[in-house]
Amino acid sequence: MKQLIIWLCAAILFGILEALLFHSNKNINKKIPFDIHIIFGFVRLCLFIPLLIYSEERFIFAISSIFMFPFLHDGFYYLTRNILSGGKLYPKTFFDQSTTTTAKISLGAFYRIILFLFGAGMIFVL
Repeated sequence: MKQLIIWLCAAILFGILEALLFHSNKNINKKIPFDIHIIFGFVRLCLFIPLLIYSEERFIFAISSIFMFPFLHDGFYYLTRNILSGGKLYPKTFFDQSTTTTAKISLGAFYRIILFLFGAGMIFVL
């Protein structure tokens, strides 16, 4: 369970840090010769694998963490970008959705909520 808490805190932190990065470097994807989301994925994987290895309930941890990550990460990303822009970007804050993302997977708020609830439910059911 503590691995899941660490992972969910990391999801929040990743969302905030990525919002800070994209806010300060608005054209970062044009400045580097590859998709920066590859680096984000690698960093997440470097944290996820050790947490998975040391988790007592690997299956529950893996599924729950994967399902719950987008809700917190994306929510805090949009909330932070809204705050940094003085309310000009992402007016729905936590529940907004980007129309310009270069991410390979981008879920709308409805799907993020459903996945989060399913992931949270797994913790209590299994």
